[in-house]
Amino acid sequence: MSLFWKRTGKMLLPVTAGLMMLGTVAFADMNAQTAPAYTGKLFGNIPNVTVRGIPAGGAPWVVDGSVKLTDNHIWASGKWLMVPKTGYLADGKPIPMKVAGTTAGFLKVVAEITFANAKSVVTAPVTLTAKGDFTINAKVMIPKGAADPVILIGPPNGMGGEKVWFASTNFLMDYGQAMMGSASN
Repeated sequence: MSLFWKRTGKMLLPVTAGLMMLGTVAFADMNAQTAPAYTGKLFGNIPNVTVRGIPAGGAPWVVDGSVKLTDNHIWASGKWLMVPKTGYLADGKPIPMKVAGTTAGFLKVVAEITFANAKSVVTAPVTLTAKGDFTINAKVMIPKGAADPVILIGPPNGMGGEKVWFASTNFLMDYGQAMMGSASN
């Protein structure tokens, strides 16, 4: 078993060959017998932000939730996935009173597991309650060699035919800011 060092932010971590750590993400070499895993918190979207080619919904959304992913299963749970009572839409206009504090009429959500180097995996739709609660508990097949998952929660058919997301794992922490460190820091 070989050992190498991986920089995460401003820290160097010892990592054995076949397992690479980045923030809360661990993905094993698919030839190894260790299952890939991701455990993280869900965060509401930010209008006008696109993640891996998928735009955020036009309104801000909030959520209190978490995700656990293995190579063959995803569990995602959230409470209060809804448009907040105050804030601004993507076009800069205030949130309309008719959707403020609601799920904006959406009845179902899916989890889309996106990867830096592989095709996305999408779960079957689950019910989104009027209070914005949902639970996704599904078997999935992660593509061989897939890396750096970002999980997006959104409506199954998008909005107006366009795929969008309302909540996601912390892509900024896991892949944005954490990747800014270099070996010279």
